[in-house]
Amino acid sequence: MSWQAPASDGSSPRWSVVIPAHNCADLLVPCLQGVLGQLAHRGDAEIVVVDDGSTDDPASVVQRLGAGRVRLVRNETALGAVPNFNRCLHEARGEYIHLLHGDDVVLPGFYEAMDEALADPGVSAAFCRTQHIDQNGTPLAVTRSYVPGGGVWTDALHKLASSNRVAAPSIVVKASTYASVGGFDEALPHAADWDMWARAATAGDVHFVDRVLAQYRVHPGNDTSKRLRTGANMEERYRAMEHMLSRVPAADRTALRRQGAALGAVYAARQTLRQLRQGDLRTAGVQARWVARSLRRVVG
Repeated sequence: MSWQAPASDGSSPRWSVVIPAHNCADLLVPCLQGVLGQLAHRGDAEIVVVDDGSTDDPASVVQRLGAGRVRLVRNETALGAVPNFNRCLHEARGEYIHLLHGDDVVLPGFYEAMDEALADPGVSAAFCRTQHIDQNGTPLAVTRSYVPGGGVWTDALHKLASSNRVAAPSIVVKASTYASVGGFDEALPHAADWDMWARAATAGDVHFVDRVLAQYRVHPGNDTSKRLRTGANMEERYRAMEHMLSRVPAADRTALRRQGAALGAVYAARQTLRQLRQGDLRTAGVQARWVARSLRRVVG
């Protein structure tokens, strides 16, 4: 889907929070509450929910929580996750675009911190640390600090070439960056976000906010959980990594490829243990096999 940055005629808002949603009306409640609690009083922000053909009732949530403040766009026929991300970009009119999945959450202070991080004209995107939570909001883990105390992530592209270090709800990308690098790659249905963050890193500096200001929800109905059960998460991880490696100098690729495989083994091992704790032996077995395959890539 084609997309252009909004005209800089003074009529565009500073912020566009665009929320792709599909059959997550109950989880859309805390998602919208977190955004409205920070932006409802601001005249420089638009909030748009893009419903991808849901069979539940996100419209009632939007009406109840954000009547007059949240715009609802509905795809009558579901486009799928990544095409809907591009539909979200198409609807955005702001200078800063936050693509916030309808089952994720922002914590108090998120938009204020991002305002500060994105003020530098050399910054193409900014992101923060993220807490993983389950369907009930119970904390699971917290992402690491890449720049202690915060600041420009100087080796962002090289780090992203070997592994996705950015949780989707944590990142804000400037409209000018999307205009430069294009929309999400619909040929990467499970790694389009990773690919996008790497492309954003080629357009300017990436600023890291060393605070936990977003929550990424892991639950049985989300795309990540479905991919774990089949191993598609790891298959596309390695396909996507080759896309990322094409953007770094050729001399660095072999080392980064092995580093990416080592990180893939660690990731698959963590998923194996998590599934074992949850009693899902079948998914644990799938992920365990990917531990072995990843280790072979490290030495191969």
